[in-house]
Amino acid sequence: MDALEFDYVIVGGGGAGAVLARTLAEQTSATVALLEIGPSDAGHDEVLDFRRYREIPASPLGTRVPIVPPARGNKRFSYPISRVLGGSTSQNTCIWFRPPASDFDDWVAAGAAGWGPDAIFRHFDALEGRVHVETQTSDLDSHRVLYDAAKDEGFERIDLSKSFDTGMGDYRMSKSGVLRQSSSVVFLHPLEALPANLAVLTETAAQRLIFAPDGSVSGVATSRGPVRARREVVLCLGALETPKLLMLSGIGPAQELQKFGIQVRRDLPGVGAHLLDHPAACVNIAASRKLARDELWNYAGVLFTRIEPDAPWPDIEIQLGPELFEQQTAPAGYPSSPDGFAAYFTVNRARSEGSVTLASPDPNDLPRVDPAYFSDPDGYDMRIMVGGVRTARRLFATPAMRGWAGIELAPGADCVDDEAIESYIRETATTGYHPGGTCRMGDPADPRTVVDPSLRVVGVPGLRVADASVMPTMVSVNIAPTCFMIGHRAATLIAGKAA
Repeated sequence: MDALEFDYVIVGGGGAGAVLARTLAEQTSATVALLEIGPSDAGHDEVLDFRRYREIPASPLGTRVPIVPPARGNKRFSYPISRVLGGSTSQNTCIWFRPPASDFDDWVAAGAAGWGPDAIFRHFDALEGRVHVETQTSDLDSHRVLYDAAKDEGFERIDLSKSFDTGMGDYRMSKSGVLRQSSSVVFLHPLEALPANLAVLTETAAQRLIFAPDGSVSGVATSRGPVRARREVVLCLGALETPKLLMLSGIGPAQELQKFGIQVRRDLPGVGAHLLDHPAACVNIAASRKLARDELWNYAGVLFTRIEPDAPWPDIEIQLGPELFEQQTAPAGYPSSPDGFAAYFTVNRARSEGSVTLASPDPNDLPRVDPAYFSDPDGYDMRIMVGGVRTARRLFATPAMRGWAGIELAPGADCVDDEAIESYIRETATTGYHPGGTCRMGDPADPRTVVDPSLRVVGVPGLRVADASVMPTMVSVNIAPTCFMIGHRAATLIAGKAA
C-alpha cells in the first residue's frame, strides 16, 4: 500500500469503525486505513478484562467531556470518551441486546429508507456469528431474591437472547469469561494478522478534513500528517466527536461556524443537533443482612416494563442488583450502607434532544455538550422516570424482599409526591452512556438530515458517517450492538452488497 494514501480512510476505531474497516477489507480488494487517536488495546489488561471498565475514564486511555450545566438539575456528570482501539466498546459493560423491530420501523418512518427490521436483523445475525455473547447467570440468594420480587409483581422470566417484551431476564454480555468482546478484540485481533489491504494507524489524531478543488473530501489532516483517500472518508468518531470534526472542517450550522471564523463549506444545521441519550437514575435501599457478591458481575438481571400502558414496546429498562448505585447519589449527599440493593433505570425512548457544539476552533479542545435532559415539551421523559421510581419501590416492597430490604436510602421515605420525586431525579439523573443522533440519517430533502440512507453526508462528495450519531431515533436498549450493526451495514453499502 502507498504510504498514507488509501482507497478508504475510516476515522475512529470504536464500535462502528473497527467493524467497518475489517468488514470492508474482507469484502473488497480496496485498501483501507483505520485511524485511531489512542493506542492499541492489545496488552492492556485494564481494557481486555471487562470487570475493570471503571478504570478507563480516569486512565490515559480515556477522558471525560463535561456537560453544559443545566439551569436546574445535576451538574456533576460527564461523558466518558475512550482513547484506545475499540472505543466505547473497550470500556463499556458489554451488555448485548438486539433492539426490537419497532425501533427500526421508526427509523424508516423518520426517513432512513432501507433500514427496516428485515434488512437490519441480517446484520445482527452476521455479527452474532462472530461476536461471542454469553448469558450471565448467578446462583446467589442475593440475586435470586430479585427475580422472586419481580415474580411477586407479576413479571415473567424472559429469555433476552430472543425477541422479548415485558419481563425480567439474565444479562446477555459480549464477553468470553472475563475477556471483553470489543469491536477491536473481535474484528482486529491479532493486529499482526490483519488482511494485507487493511492498515491500522494508532495514536493518530484527526484534526480536519482535507478537500479537493471540486469540494469533495480527499483525506484527513492528522497529527502524523495528511492521510489521503482516493475514494471516500468515513467518520466513525461517535456522537460527540463526529459532529466536532465536521464543524472544524466547515460542515455544520453556518452561524455556529462563523462564530469561530471557520470557512463554511456546507451549511448543515443538523450537525450537532438532535443529541439523544438514555437518561438514568436509581433507587437505592439498604439491606437488612449481609449480601453475597458475585465478583464477575454483581447485577442480577434486567427488567423491561411499561410505565405508559399504550407504549408499543417497554418504555423503561431497570437493572437490578445487590449493590448500591451511588455515582450520583453519594455526591448529592444521600446516605449509604455497607450492603444494599439498587434499581438502576433508563428511559428507553427519551424524547429530549440536546446538542453538541464547538468550544473553540482548536481540534485539541473537547466539544461543548448539552444533554438537555427533561427538556421535551410534554414532560414524557420525567413521567417515565417517576414511574421508574414507583416501580422500583413496589419491587422492593414485595413479600420476596421481606428479611432482605431495609430502609430506602435514595430518594428516601420522605420523598413521596411527584414533585419531590421529580426534584430527586433532576438532582441525581445521569447519562446512560448512550449518546447518539447528532448527525441524523434521513431524507436528504429534510433540512434536519445530515446523512442520507447510504450514510453519505448531504452535499459533500467523498464523505460518509457511520456511528451512533446517524441514529434518527434512539434504540430502546443498550446501544453498543447497534453501533456494531451500523459499521457492518456501512461496509456492505460501500461495497455495494447491502440488501
